[in-house]
Amino acid sequence: MLTMFFLCAFSISCFAVESVTIVLSEEGGAYSEFATHLQNILTNSQKTSTRIIHVNNLSNDDLPRQASNQLFIAVGTPAMVVMAQKPAHLAVLNVLVPRASFMKTARQYNRQQDSRRFSAVFMDQSWTRQLRLIRISLAHRTRVGILLGKESAEYIPAIQSAAKEMDLSLHIEIVTDDAELLNALRKLLGNSDAILAVPDAHIYNRNNLPSILLTSYRQQIPLFGFSSSYVKAGALAAVYSQPAQISQQVAELIANLSGTVSLPPPQYPRYFSVNTNPQVARSLGINIEPEAELQRQLRQQTEQVQ
Repeated sequence: MLTMFFLCAFSISCFAVESVTIVLSEEGGAYSEFATHLQNILTNSQKTSTRIIHVNNLSNDDLPRQASNQLFIAVGTPAMVVMAQKPAHLAVLNVLVPRASFMKTARQYNRQQDSRRFSAVFMDQSWTRQLRLIRISLAHRTRVGILLGKESAEYIPAIQSAAKEMDLSLHIEIVTDDAELLNALRKLLGNSDAILAVPDAHIYNRNNLPSILLTSYRQQIPLFGFSSSYVKAGALAAVYSQPAQISQQVAELIANLSGTVSLPPPQYPRYFSVNTNPQVARSLGINIEPEAELQRQLRQQTEQVQ
């Protein structure tokens, strides 16, 4: 598949996009890593000019006055919010944004019916992929607990559907106030074999995460995160996509556009990595497979579902 992509990338017939403007929420870190990797791929194709700009430096002079073959890529939520307010004829692909943030922004600025011009590659993984990691890591443990906030509560039908496919028993607690968090977590831990963290900043943030991890650890219940930083902090495992993996998917998406720039519907990451914390596994008495084996099984089972 990658061979076909790079052959296509060097053929002018594969590109409907003449230029790409990458709009960064901030410089450095994952945002710049994504932008640099994507720029390198597109520059090597010698068919698509690429520009990287900070969102605060974006002016109306940078925007075409009518529909064109120019693509804007908003990197991160702040850039997405700014681009959502720009003229609707612009083609905007949002990346490194949680699904919940994208849906909220699309609703707020009346862009939810406009996926051909306002779409996304989410940073979070599909519920099927996240729950399957738990399933293959903890073969005989089937009770999964999830803390959700007011905004992320809209995930419930999708999570329930994915859990049903894998014969997992789902337990959900809704947290509407920080003061309720630990009580809700303790209640959840009493009915769960594992906790799945979700990218909801009202619950999982730098202030709350240490308490969530420590409370779960004391109850001998593993937590599955959504980034490598969670694994370093004490989660048992996480499935996530690195910036370079997202940029690869975006480059393939661009190569597959034809005619006018008409974007595909919002989508989850295609490529992903798995991280584990062997020290946490030993402390919890869990015999977890090596990362490469978990990733292989996860990729194989995900492909079978698709």
